[in-house]
Amino acid sequence: MKKYILFLIPLIFFVMCQNSNKKVETVSVFLPTDTIPMQYSHLYHRHYLPILDGIVNDSLHLDVLFDSGTCGTDFLIPESYKNFFDSDSAFVQIGRFKKQMGIRYMGSNESSIIDIIGNNTIIVGWYFFENKIIKFDFQNQRILVYDELPDITEYSKTKITLSHNSAVNSYLLIPAQVVLQGKTIQDTFVIDTGCNDYMVLTAKHNIEELEIDTTNARYAKRAVGGGRRLGFTIPADTIKIGDLYVANENVQITFGNYKAMVGLFGTKTLENFSVILDLINYDLYLKKIEN
Repeated sequence: MKKYILFLIPLIFFVMCQNSNKKVETVSVFLPTDTIPMQYSHLYHRHYLPILDGIVNDSLHLDVLFDSGTCGTDFLIPESYKNFFDSDSAFVQIGRFKKQMGIRYMGSNESSIIDIIGNNTIIVGWYFFENKIIKFDFQNQRILVYDELPDITEYSKTKITLSHNSAVNSYLLIPAQVVLQGKTIQDTFVIDTGCNDYMVLTAKHNIEELEIDTTNARYAKRAVGGGRRLGFTIPADTIKIGDLYVANENVQITFGNYKAMVGLFGTKTLENFSVILDLINYDLYLKKIEN
């Protein structure tokens, strides 16, 4: 009997060690702290724009355009709401998250923005979710908010740089590449969920020097850069971010004297991916959605 007991002791010890090792190898799964419903409609006026439910000062229930291409600590609201506020700031709540923000009124000179988003919509920039990690789930129409990075084992990572030294009033920039008619344009682009197109190039990219044929381009006013701007679309061979590609899409190219304007990386490209925006470490994670 003693021999059997002596034999079982090392066996039990071995099993306990194996179980202990399994616990060490377990990957931590961080659950979202909030799930925010998102309207991402393809219908005019709000096609290809993320619209969320919001509350201002615990009383005004308004739609919120979450525009990652808008910088600064203010939110934008139509001038018609000016009488609702007795100070230059207000509390904005989206989901469970509430933040005090400055107020900037959209006047008659910005009527084109209001025409696009509607009079009962405010615009909130990326700074609202500063120090958070947000995941855009375009397929299920929602934004997931995390305090720590979720599982990103199948994602491609691209470093975000800020346009200024400080996060305040900075744009979120990523390197990307677009190939037009076999010609490659490499640049940094603003991650812009307020741009309802694939990608926007500007006059500084000088497509005439690249000898891009625009004979069959389609000219129209599009919702770009906070308003309607005249531009034209031509098909792209590929759009590349990191090691991920989107092929045979239309690229919105603005024209005019916009040499200082940074190019934009819009929602119609982003919707092809599961998108994680890490606003703690400033990284962009993308995973291609298989159709």
